[in-house]
Amino acid sequence: MSSEPLELKEERAKYYARWEAVETFKAHELAAMTDERAREIMRDLRPFTPFEPDPFNGMGLVEQQKIFRKSKEWGHLQFDRSN
Repeated sequence: MSSEPLELKEERAKYYARWEAVETFKAHELAAMTDERAREIMRDLRPFTPFEPDPFNGMGLVEQQKIFRKSKEWGHLQFDRSN
């Protein structure tokens, strides 16, 4: 016998039924979507998405180490030597 109250079980069943209805609706909407509508949605959402990092912008590990080394040489990095 489950220790869950009957009311909680009923609410959980309602939630899952609604979730299934939403997923079914989304699947039908996606299946009916045209390429033009998909492009339109992507254009509408683009202002809200962060820019993807460019792997060729010189900020790889080697470039970061070079910047770190130069900063250390120039005295911009201060280390706590008390440890």
